[in-house]
Amino acid sequence: MPTFTTRALQDLCDHSREQLGITGAQVAVFSGDGLLQAVSGTANAELGTPVTDDTVFQIGSTTKVYTAALVMQLADAGLVDLDAPVTRYLPDVRLAAGEQWRRITPRQLMSMTSGLDNGPYTDTGRGDDAVARYIDLLADIPLTFAPGSSYGYSNASTNVSGLLIEALTGQCWDEALRDRLLGPAGLVESVSLFEDLPYHRVAVGHVDGVVRPWCFARGCGPAGSSLATTARDLARFGSLFLRRGLAEDATVLLSADAVATMESPQVGVPARVFADSWCVGPYRKVWDGVEVFGHSGTTPNGSSCLLWVPALNVAVATIVNTPHKGYPFADTVFDVVFRDWLGVAKPQRPVPVPGLETDVSAYTGTYDAHGVHYAVTAVAGTLLLDAHSTGSEKIHTELLPIADHRFLPADDAVTSHHTWDIAFTIGADGQATLLHNGAFAARRTA
Repeated sequence: MPTFTTRALQDLCDHSREQLGITGAQVAVFSGDGLLQAVSGTANAELGTPVTDDTVFQIGSTTKVYTAALVMQLADAGLVDLDAPVTRYLPDVRLAAGEQWRRITPRQLMSMTSGLDNGPYTDTGRGDDAVARYIDLLADIPLTFAPGSSYGYSNASTNVSGLLIEALTGQCWDEALRDRLLGPAGLVESVSLFEDLPYHRVAVGHVDGVVRPWCFARGCGPAGSSLATTARDLARFGSLFLRRGLAEDATVLLSADAVATMESPQVGVPARVFADSWCVGPYRKVWDGVEVFGHSGTTPNGSSCLLWVPALNVAVATIVNTPHKGYPFADTVFDVVFRDWLGVAKPQRPVPVPGLETDVSAYTGTYDAHGVHYAVTAVAGTLLLDAHSTGSEKIHTELLPIADHRFLPADDAVTSHHTWDIAFTIGADGQATLLHNGAFAARRTA
């Protein structure tokens, strides 16, 4: 195991931030030698406040692993069966249009196999009932696919997990997170309630200036709309899985069996740049024969990525406050940390394969998810994608083949600059049934 140095980590953080034009950033590495963090840049350019070790950044969907850990605590306590219908615990809640949703289980919610649409990005207020009010919005939205039959990343599914936590603990999700996970784990630099932010140094989002207003939707908190933390607290959270569920003081937060379940692959991810497979909460990648688990996320205020590698006893966390640069920043940092410091060859992003034979007729058509419409057409054998999201301008891009049923968009704006690929799930008739924009699935509608 190489020895990580503060100087090397600081140089990496500074160089990566400056190279990508990021306003403020943090990087943390937990290893058997301890925990190191580097910080760089500005937390609020209007005020000229620097990023410090304890500046908190909103981390987005990386929060989903925290929510999964809370569900697994309930499973450890015998309060929830991962393979029982969610209706057993939420009998008065309707999760989608039709009736197939009644088969959805907690395991499917966490492994992104529930078939629930990604759902709306709607603010349902600041009250303790915000999560329940959000779930009410799902009742008339069609499933993307039958439960358990495919993969489709869903913020809505994790918010249902949040409501499950509330129903079984008698606490709102924020209180359960604080009392059952953050507090016992000693994660004192992590905060999910808007009212608690003034007691921390806070980084604000920067995209052509400071982002306004502060993005906060409590009803989507379980999926990642609220939690803010530091890179070192995020790496400490990752270290919980390296210790097989033990906090730093040896408090048992999860059983070893629960951790093993969370790291157990449940479904393959069609867009492989994003991940190889999905587990019960985190995603799974295999780099140079080594299993890497984690999650990433983005809001208008920040972007984060957490990876942990049990075989190497290492967790790495990155956070920035220039959201659309969060994934490129993480990629740049991980290239060095894994390749140069850990000796693990992190795969490079694939490149288009000239002359790769593609039956474009299998993909042409229209695909829809809530608030998103895709039209796939072909001109002279070249696949074209038009993507339109509610409130955004239409994006037109060529799709460049990289493997069977997988493409890179010529314009990465269609992935919101996540640098992932576009993939298709093919049905029994040889025609695509789902379009996967990286994580997110849309069902064929024509």
